[in-house]
Amino acid sequence: MAAESAEVQARAAISDEEVSALLEKGGSASGPRPFDLSTRRISHTELPVLDQVCKAFAERASTGLAAMVNRAVGVRFEGVQRTKAVDVLATLPSPSAIAVLAGKPLAGESFLGVEPSLLLALLDGFFGGSGRVIADPQAAIAPAAQRFLGLTARSLAVELKAAWQQAAPVEFEFARIESNPRLLDFGDPLDSVLVARFGVEFAAHAGSLHWYVPEAALAPVRAALAADSGRTPAPGGVPWTPVIAAALQVADLETRAILAEARISLGELVRLAPGDVIPVDAPSQVRLLAGDVPLYQGRFGLSRGRNAIKIVSRGPA
Repeated sequence: MAAESAEVQARAAISDEEVSALLEKGGSASGPRPFDLSTRRISHTELPVLDQVCKAFAERASTGLAAMVNRAVGVRFEGVQRTKAVDVLATLPSPSAIAVLAGKPLAGESFLGVEPSLLLALLDGFFGGSGRVIADPQAAIAPAAQRFLGLTARSLAVELKAAWQQAAPVEFEFARIESNPRLLDFGDPLDSVLVARFGVEFAAHAGSLHWYVPEAALAPVRAALAADSGRTPAPGGVPWTPVIAAALQVADLETRAILAEARISLGELVRLAPGDVIPVDAPSQVRLLAGDVPLYQGRFGLSRGRNAIKIVSRGPA
């Protein structure tokens, strides 16, 4: 009755046409579906120090931007994603507000992209306004906006350099402004680009800031980013190696010894009856095993009236 009631409720919730549509979709989804591996979030264990660098940059950028506009600005790190260069170019608006940064020893340029509406809100706050946004996107390439973007990029380059000190010394310098994304050199269309995303809140406006870096440019510092050298060790850590070694010394270990082995045919085995005798040869040596691992070779005998094995050598014969 319960199953029938659930089925009635389900049919009452959706129409017969919707049921048919779901069944059609379900049948088509039974086969394999393509999955694009070129765009995915960077694992925390792949480049762990890069996450720490980006979090430090977000904190410093909040302070730096607030000092510029003389008002609170919140910047939060939202993650790093790997994507293709051609896909990055497809997502950039035209015109764009992008500052090109030269970074040594990085092998190439990286790019700071500011959402045009966020740039205009910060510009309005810079001149004492409330942070209102101009609807016309072309206003982001006006001379005043371009000069303000250069000023912002120089400030953020300083904060980015300071954030990188925990990983590797990298000198970031503002190079130029680009409003046409087609003029940016991300590498070949299928080359990987790392995109660090930051959410920015200023006044009543929420926007985004992106740091684009071709993955090939990180080659000189990739080892430092993967080493997790910036991870803070746990306070009061106990050196576990001597503790575990001492505990192993007193751990119980079950051992066994094979005193004799015999080989008979299957026919002889099925004909055995109580009282039959299987002849065996007295072993000259006995193996002492832990599980199936041979530990020692010894001789079987008696010691103080008890069966015993005298160890004569280590390991298998």
